[in-house]
Amino acid sequence: MPVAQALAAELQLSLPEQPWHTQRDRLVELASVLGLIAGSLGKLGRDISLLMQTEAAEVFEPSAPGKGGSSTMPHKRNPVGAAVLISTATRVPGLVATMFSAMPQEHERSLGLWHAEWETLPEICRLVSGALQQALLVSEGLEVDPQRMAQNLDLTQGLVLAEAVSIVLAQRLGRETAHHLLEQCCKRAVAEGRHLRAVLADEPQITAELSAAELDRLLDPAHYLGLAQTWVTRAVAE
Repeated sequence: MPVAQALAAELQLSLPEQPWHTQRDRLVELASVLGLIAGSLGKLGRDISLLMQTEAAEVFEPSAPGKGGSSTMPHKRNPVGAAVLISTATRVPGLVATMFSAMPQEHERSLGLWHAEWETLPEICRLVSGALQQALLVSEGLEVDPQRMAQNLDLTQGLVLAEAVSIVLAQRLGRETAHHLLEQCCKRAVAEGRHLRAVLADEPQITAELSAAELDRLLDPAHYLGLAQTWVTRAVAE
């Protein structure tokens, strides 16, 4: 025991109260936490890869010579960092499951179960470590195209902001009336291929309640961000 205590003190580790050879809680807890991290990184990678698609083209991984290109198509810009995050999130859960499967170890020392951990836990650590490194590289150099974001929002020709108009109008006409009125205007905008702003301007019941300036403001995405800035500030602060 003195040797164990001295070693734990030297390594700044806690000394288990009981022998832990068949108590795998600590190792499985570590694997589980790493699995959660892998899943969160996978979500980040998935979103970035989708936002890099030609149809969206709102964000891009940082470019560098020889990174993310194609051997045959010079124009391609592949989300290689996101690929690492997604593949890690795909592989790690199965490895974490192996750690859980190895928990019911018999008596004082198991045969085969703790041996299954030898490659599994280091592999989890290796994968998540590499994914974290890629996540830092991607997030620190992420290229964002605000103009393209605005263009994508405008593809709906104002429909994406119909709720903003409906909420304000509900305060003056009542929720049910406002919702029905906006629903009809949205259907007409789609059927006629017109911007919602133009359709609303043609509706006397709406123009009687909302001025042109109010409509312009309500249909401006910059004025309908909700608590987005609050969540961003909190996330950055953490």
